[in-house]
Amino acid sequence: MREPIQRLTLLVPGSPASLAGWREGLRGTGFSLGEDALLQGPTESTAFGVEWIPNDGEFGAAFGFGTVPPEGVSRIDSAPGALLLTSTEDLREGRLELLAALRALQAAGALAMRIEESKAGWLIERWIEILSDESPYEWQNAVVAYLWGETELQTCGMHAFSLPDLYVEFDAEGTPEEDRSELTQLASILNSYQVGEDPLLFSGHTFSPDAETPRRVLERWPDTNYPGGHACHNPYGVWRLGPPGGVARLGPDLVPVFVPALIVLLEGRGPMTRAEVEAFRDMAPCVSMEPRHARDLERSRGYADLNPEFLWEQWELTRGPRD
Repeated sequence: MREPIQRLTLLVPGSPASLAGWREGLRGTGFSLGEDALLQGPTESTAFGVEWIPNDGEFGAAFGFGTVPPEGVSRIDSAPGALLLTSTEDLREGRLELLAALRALQAAGALAMRIEESKAGWLIERWIEILSDESPYEWQNAVVAYLWGETELQTCGMHAFSLPDLYVEFDAEGTPEEDRSELTQLASILNSYQVGEDPLLFSGHTFSPDAETPRRVLERWPDTNYPGGHACHNPYGVWRLGPPGGVARLGPDLVPVFVPALIVLLEGRGPMTRAEVEAFRDMAPCVSMEPRHARDLERSRGYADLNPEFLWEQWELTRGPRD
């Protein structure tokens, strides 16, 4: 049987010095910490895997990026340890369950929480405010990091919602600070739109934050900012946002879905030329699905497949070092 997909990993430092201490602190909250290493809520759907880890001396540094005030960082740094929680629900589907768990953990002595998918950390009371809000903009703005390179901006953390991040290139010399701020705002709006509306987006679609702003073409590519297996690697990939003024490509009514996924089939093979990779694609088992069903399958397996149209280029990016 396939192992459940772990969609969230959460670091929760607090005052209890052991699992037994957390267990005692949770009494009367509606949550319990069982011997099976599960944090169980009032319903069967609310459950988190649990591990207690001692403070390695780096807890303060893990929250020292400006989102937590200095006095909060000091308290976190002196915590004896933390709970490491894992969840099979993402933040898009499991926000309210996580909110309930955080309220119980706060009563038990939790000080803060960091989402390992983006390293975004806030005090526990701030997380409760954020997740209590009904605004998708607030949720993603608290979770997602914005990583600036010399010529590109990429967000990090949208896989906490089972969604792609955003990647956009810019002219380093011709993009003043105010234009970079507009790019940040554009990324934030697109990410919030994904979280709040869960639209059916596919390569070739276009996006604009408003009627006055020129549209840009979206193309789905693998995330190469972090290696596979790293907590910050987005298995759903990134939306590469084209330049302003792009023209949309109409998608088909049915989309090809490879079962097993092309990326899985190719990983099991040795070195191949472009012609061999493309010939392998043409012979691989494939079914046609409605776009919504294709997206549902992608989420159920926990990662996006390679785009068959750009298979060689994307395989080159993801196959790792050559011998």
